[in-house]
Amino acid sequence: MTDGHLHQLVDDTLTYSEREEDDLTIDEYRTLRRALHEDVLDVIAADRSFFVIGSYDEAERRRLEKTVDRLYNEGHAFLLDDTFEAWENWTTQFKIYADRATHVVGVFEHADGGHEWEAGYLDHPEYRRKTYVLKRSYPSMEPKAEPFDGMMAHYMLLVHRRGNLVEWDGSEGASPGELESRLEAVIAECLDLICE
Repeated sequence: MTDGHLHQLVDDTLTYSEREEDDLTIDEYRTLRRALHEDVLDVIAADRSFFVIGSYDEAERRRLEKTVDRLYNEGHAFLLDDTFEAWENWTTQFKIYADRATHVVGVFEHADGGHEWEAGYLDHPEYRRKTYVLKRSYPSMEPKAEPFDGMMAHYMLLVHRRGNLVEWDGSEGASPGELESRLEAVIAECLDLICE
C-alpha cells in the first residue's frame, strides 16, 4: 500500500516543484518517505481529513487552531504548519496536502497573506467541491469596505454560489473570546454542509 503512495508522492513532488526525476537525491527521497509515514498516510487513511487554511498572524492563527481542534472531532484535521516539512517550498507542500485531504476549510478574515494565493489555487475545478470557506463578516462596514481585495471577494462569491460559504460575525469591536465563539458556532454549520 505505501509503495504506491510513495510513488505518487514522488511524482507529485517532481511535478509541483518542476523538477526531473534525476534531480531527486537519496536524502530527498528518504525525506519524502518520512513525510509519508509521519503525516501523509494519516490524511489519506482518514475517512474525513480537513486541511484548515487561513492567516497565520497571531490572533488569526489561534482561531485556525480552534477550528482544527473542533474539526478533529469529525476526522483528521491539520494546518500546513503541523505537517512534516519535506519540500523545498511551501507551495509544493500545500498542493500535496490539498490533493490528499477530503476537505479544505478556509477561515478567511482578510486578504493579507499567503492564504490569498491558496484561495486562488483552490479555485481549480478539482478542488471546488471539497473546499469550504468560513468568511468573517464585518457588519458595521459596507461589503466593499471589508478587508478583502477584489480577487478574494470574487473567489468568495463563487464559493457562495456553490453553497460552500458560511459567514460569521467578526465585528471589529468583538473580543478574541467572542470571535472564537462566533467562529465555533459556524463550524457546526460548515459540518452540516459537508455531511449533506
